[in-house]
Amino acid sequence: MSPHRTFEVPGGSLAYEVGGRGPAVVLLHEGIADRRMWDREFPILMRDHHVARYDFRGYGGSSPATSEFSPVRDLATLIDHLGMDRPLIVGPSMGGKIALDLALAQPEKVGGLLLIAPGYSGMDYDHVPGGKATFERDETLSKAAADAWAAGNLEEATGHLQQLWASALTGKALDLFRTMVRDNAKEVFEERSGQHEKREGAPAASRLKEVRAPTLILVGDRDNPAMPPLANFLARGIPGARVELVPGADHLLNLSRPEAFDAALPRILSQVRGGSP
Repeated sequence: MSPHRTFEVPGGSLAYEVGGRGPAVVLLHEGIADRRMWDREFPILMRDHHVARYDFRGYGGSSPATSEFSPVRDLATLIDHLGMDRPLIVGPSMGGKIALDLALAQPEKVGGLLLIAPGYSGMDYDHVPGGKATFERDETLSKAAADAWAAGNLEEATGHLQQLWASALTGKALDLFRTMVRDNAKEVFEERSGQHEKREGAPAASRLKEVRAPTLILVGDRDNPAMPPLANFLARGIPGARVELVPGADHLLNLSRPEAFDAALPRILSQVRGGSP
């Protein structure tokens, strides 16, 4: 892990990195990763942006939760701690859920949302064609991963997760994925901290029309089959939101198709600054 700072939150501390000057950007991570998923983008963004990335509770350099906490409050606290003014929040997967919930709970803190194959509170499979079959596929692979982990076979467990979420990764990107899963296994497979998460307010699924931040949603055509329909559900509900389907990208879109992420970022930043899409 690269050198990092920490700041205190109720019941623990979070590891973060920050640098650069310019428009503010906060990079969240997925539930099968940590802040290292942005190792390529972070130094590039620092050239022209005030950018931060951090580890969720129990991931990377952050302490695990041992009592009730709110990941949304953690994110809000970080934004205040760094003195950021309405940053663009980049939220992939679980990070997308946190970003969207913050945009609803404290809209004054969010300048825009770049959501990547996002989760969201209140998510279900009713919006997915063939929802039951897709759900059962997810459950089968997720259970196989959990069973392999419980049997002490991390390599097999990681392989099931790769099949479910990282089918397009190769080379160094695949190595990074496997390293992040290994290093964060207790959070990935046991939800060590997630079991203490406190849910606040009504689920986002029932409040999408209240989102006022400019929103762009990216999703890959090699992701879990449920993700494109779920992304479209969000875009239909969030005023002005757009979905872009990225060919050849899996769930870790910035690792599988980094050029697509690089192209999307300035488009949403122009909306945050009040320009044209």
